[in-house]
Amino acid sequence: MIYFKYKKNNLFCEDIQVSEICKKLKTPFYLYSSNALIANYRLLQKLLGGINLLIAYSVKANSNLSVLKTFAECGSGADVVSIGELKKVLKAGISSDKIVYSGVGKTRDEIYFAVKNKIEQFNVESVEELKTIAKITEQTKTSANIALRVNPDISAGGHPKISTGKKTDKFGIPISEAKNIYYIAKKFKNLNIKGIDIHIGSQIRSLTPFKKAFKKVLDFCIELDKLGFNIKNIDLGGGIGIDYESEKQDLKFLNDYAKLIKSIFKKTNKKIIIEPGRFLVANAGILVTSVLYKKTIENKSFLIIDAGMNDLMRPALYDAKHIIRPLAKKTKNKTTKKFEVVGTVCETADIMVKNAKIYKSVEQGDYYFIDKAGAYGHVMSSSYNSKSIASEIMVNNNNYHVIKKKIDPEDLLKFEKIAPWLKKN
Repeated sequence: MIYFKYKKNNLFCEDIQVSEICKKLKTPFYLYSSNALIANYRLLQKLLGGINLLIAYSVKANSNLSVLKTFAECGSGADVVSIGELKKVLKAGISSDKIVYSGVGKTRDEIYFAVKNKIEQFNVESVEELKTIAKITEQTKTSANIALRVNPDISAGGHPKISTGKKTDKFGIPISEAKNIYYIAKKFKNLNIKGIDIHIGSQIRSLTPFKKAFKKVLDFCIELDKLGFNIKNIDLGGGIGIDYESEKQDLKFLNDYAKLIKSIFKKTNKKIIIEPGRFLVANAGILVTSVLYKKTIENKSFLIIDAGMNDLMRPALYDAKHIIRPLAKKTKNKTTKKFEVVGTVCETADIMVKNAKIYKSVEQGDYYFIDKAGAYGHVMSSSYNSKSIASEIMVNNNNYHVIKKKIDPEDLLKFEKIAPWLKKN
């Protein structure tokens, strides 16, 4: 994590000592490096230089407005899956002609709003969705660009719950059926057939499934062109995996991924769209937390921290592995022991890090951080157990700013009302 480094045994985010922020803000909180976001984007852009490319940041990974604005200023597009995400990226200044709309369950209101804003394309996932878009464009006397999300029946992803490219998954249209649906789309005069889309999964760290999927989609695209469909955009989805258990960035895999795209699609002049999310934001963020208690049951030691599965769902949901480290390295009493690091949520699944090496001398109030938490962290957080939702902070060089305030139980209570028949006289 280039922009998170120890200096004189204290963790810094860019030019700010993180423990200084802890003096002013209560833990847990998410902390992002704006320069890390920019560096990740520029690296991917550089590696894929020389092709007609649109980087459409996958907003579901981290939808904070300041994160989106940072990418907007880099020239990024966006891949959205809800009207909320679409409204956010438009507010952040991402041009509508750089926005693709994915997801299996687009509502009529969402489709209408996207049509009104003339987005680059809908990634259509069913015949009924296609007909709904056609009906809305006809009723509103508008038009819409569409691409079919085809399912190449390729298993990929770091966990079964984040594999999206098999024929048994809810996503996409089987590639064997897609040709007929393109013919159906052609009958609607208000629909412009713009492209083809795939997305086979998340946290992929092998080139093999990418290679198989890319070749399948290119062959199908060539077939469609021969049939007169004139496909302009090939959307390859996202899925670039990262190494959560190492401090270093896996640049070799990223280089090989970029070379693969260039080698397969170098002979086409079509626009290549990629939808990176995790790669752009994961290592740009950490979750800062503090120690509440130590507890030993028989031979097992627990370290209870104030961040739980309501703050970072990934370990409970995907068995995801993160590393936890101290904000301040000790110069004395450096002996470590294994702890199961757990949160405060009343669930057995609320295990943040298993077999973590923690100082034996760890004390109540010590600050720690969970690294590479910038992706699928705060966006998946909740108020389960009526807990607060952590704040988000962004650093730029030697400045920092709260980019989303902590949401306390008092804030949540504003949305609830006691039914009138339950009120006492």
